[in-house]
Amino acid sequence: MTFTKRSGNTPTVDFERIPQKTIQAYLQERNLCQVKDFKKLKATNYNPASADHYYEHSRTFRVEQPLEQVWRTYLSIPPRDTWRSPMVSFGCQYCQQEQELTYLEDDYDGLKTGQIIFLNISLFWGLVNIAVAHKITAINEAEKYIEFSYIEGGKTEGSQRLSFRTAAEGATEVVHRTLYKGSCPSLIREKYLYPFLHGRVIASFHKNVAQKITAVPA
Repeated sequence: MTFTKRSGNTPTVDFERIPQKTIQAYLQERNLCQVKDFKKLKATNYNPASADHYYEHSRTFRVEQPLEQVWRTYLSIPPRDTWRSPMVSFGCQYCQQEQELTYLEDDYDGLKTGQIIFLNISLFWGLVNIAVAHKITAINEAEKYIEFSYIEGGKTEGSQRLSFRTAAEGATEVVHRTLYKGSCPSLIREKYLYPFLHGRVIASFHKNVAQKITAVPA
């Protein structure tokens, strides 16, 4: 596939450039039809004061490459390459800093705080498709972590943090910790269904990044 450079920001959403009908519907239902409309979206950051209401899901992934190379790749790899599997696909992205919307085939300038990524989650062999949105809320170069949170209005609220650390033999460990709750609480969903499906989605995400890292010389 050939990717094209952006030709500048447009004031309206080009729905024909978003391949997933679920994401098209997500945007339309929230009246996100112009780029300026995306400013009103709010992240549902984890609230420590209500810690008892959250569940935790944590997994550690190992990459056989040095910390700096792994860190740089996570910051630079396009979301179309990371969120790509039978279960999840990338639709479009809003950048708060640049106030623009970019699509699947556009060039990618790297991870930035304020970016909102719109994804389609496909469940039960494609019988159920759900649109979700994440906002990048923190990128800490010194402590090597990335944080993002679910956007308000979805079925899940909370935050995810990717923490990077040097492991044995020059490898890198990436700890993916999620603190989450349902916007409409459901014990079965939060305790059983979400951890299973979320685990599969993030495993594919980190696998895609790891493949990119090992394919590019340090």
